[in-house]
Amino acid sequence: MQHPFKNYRIGFLFFGSFAGLIIILFSIVIWISYHYSVKEMVNKTSFYQESILNGLNKQMTIQSKDIQEISLAASRNNGIQKYTTGIDDDYTRFRTATDMTSDLSNLAYSIPIIYSVQMYLDNPPPSEMQGTVTYGNLQNLPKEKWYMSVRDSDSSWVGEHTIQTFRGDISVVSFARKIYDSNGQFKALLVFNIKASDLKIIIQGEDPTTNRILLDSGGRPIISTGDLSVRDYSQLIEKIGLLSGGVNKHWSMKYADSFIVWSKPFNSDWHILQVTPWNDLTKESRKMATILLSIGMIAIIIALLITLYLSKQFTKPILVLTKGMNDYPATFREDQLPSDYHNEFGLLFQGYRRLMNRIEELYRSLEQQHRRQREAEILALQAMINPHFLYNTLDQVNWMAIEAGQEQISRVLELMGKMFRIGLSNGESMIRIEEEIVHLECYMEIQQIRWGEGLTFTIEIPNHVKEYYIPKLTLQPFVENALMHGFHGRSAGSINIVAYEIEDELLFTISDNGVGIRADAEMNKKRKTGGYGMRNVRERMESYFGYPYGIEVDSEEGKGTTISIRIPKLREKTIKEGE
Repeated sequence: MQHPFKNYRIGFLFFGSFAGLIIILFSIVIWISYHYSVKEMVNKTSFYQESILNGLNKQMTIQSKDIQEISLAASRNNGIQKYTTGIDDDYTRFRTATDMTSDLSNLAYSIPIIYSVQMYLDNPPPSEMQGTVTYGNLQNLPKEKWYMSVRDSDSSWVGEHTIQTFRGDISVVSFARKIYDSNGQFKALLVFNIKASDLKIIIQGEDPTTNRILLDSGGRPIISTGDLSVRDYSQLIEKIGLLSGGVNKHWSMKYADSFIVWSKPFNSDWHILQVTPWNDLTKESRKMATILLSIGMIAIIIALLITLYLSKQFTKPILVLTKGMNDYPATFREDQLPSDYHNEFGLLFQGYRRLMNRIEELYRSLEQQHRRQREAEILALQAMINPHFLYNTLDQVNWMAIEAGQEQISRVLELMGKMFRIGLSNGESMIRIEEEIVHLECYMEIQQIRWGEGLTFTIEIPNHVKEYYIPKLTLQPFVENALMHGFHGRSAGSINIVAYEIEDELLFTISDNGVGIRADAEMNKKRKTGGYGMRNVRERMESYFGYPYGIEVDSEEGKGTTISIRIPKLREKTIKEGE
């Protein structure tokens, strides 16, 4: 069956994926529209609730101002002022208390919302529990739970609390005002109690299920309606700036799982907060969101199915190509790759075929190179016959010198044979330092035979250093250079070879007391760095180790030359990769 996309560009294959992407983007747009509609609904709800709260705030302001004015008038009542200043006559005190009680009762009856009046003063008159006006001892005032609300102010609202009456405990909200004498001394506290249920009716308005909180000008909670806990919203009150006396410029916000709207007209001392559960506010919107989400999920699934089909068609030729790569070179055949693609895949298949042909050519080239290498190795093995022939010949000449009584010639031939064997070292490029020293000692002994007592040399190398490895024939060329050039024209000379350990490095110094290097020779150092042996050693150092290892020359004309050879510590004869 012919592949459906063999004659189309790859860009066309992405068209279906692009269509799926359009569907997904369309679903995202729908979702954004939903959130925008929720935002609009929240704004409208905020405006509507704020208008209602402003109206309730005006009602609360009117009621509170009436109570505050009545409390102010009561604090200036002549009877109250006379009684609080102290009366010695019992009859006069009784008549004054009766008039004071009557006046307070009339004030309470003038405003229906006032439930009762309490007055705390020294030497309080007796009062009936079922009466509208009751008295308490000023000394007991600090024992009241709400005392802290009025302690530091002349007048203050007291949040919802309970009072004892002949009908039992009743929940009230109170307004307290302090009474002072003419000398400014605190003499009494006048408390007007309002039934909490009556105040809640004002705060609730037309909806008894509304959750609202009433706070005074200082941000202290006074009363709440609905299923609210004022404690749970204490952080919210701080956040909008009520406790500090400020007002946030925003009149609505989302807090936890609730939507908060509050009211604080500029001429009001009250703050009213309305709390609406976020789920109730967005109930209808969530239904619409569910529908939109379902449509979006269906669209995404359809887009995924289309994309999956297109991607499968897109990856099929890639799988064919990767299978051909895995099969190479064991079972790969050139006809495994289709040749009827006329798009980018066709270019890939053609490129891979050319690559395979090129690899085959390289294989054939490597086979020819391997064959030439084997031929070179055979020639090298044949060349090794010559040194062995030389050893045998030197051995025969040595026996002839012994028979002729030429002991020095015999010793020279013996040392030369040992030097040749070390130099060959079975084809190894690295030898132990101990063998290098033996090779050097053989050479020096030959030279001493020629020079006689005029040539002296010392070798100072610790025994444990001799266990390391060094490129063979490293030291001897420099000793030979000292003999050939440093001692030229002389009959005596001294050479000192010393080895030093420096952490993971070895430093060899070869010092002589010869003629040194002339200044004109120093100028030609870059062009000519010594004889064949010295150049060979220098090039091998650079090839084996590189910087910072190598050879340094320190020479002073007429005083001698010191050669420094720095190499790493080699514990094996083979240099590993990376060392």
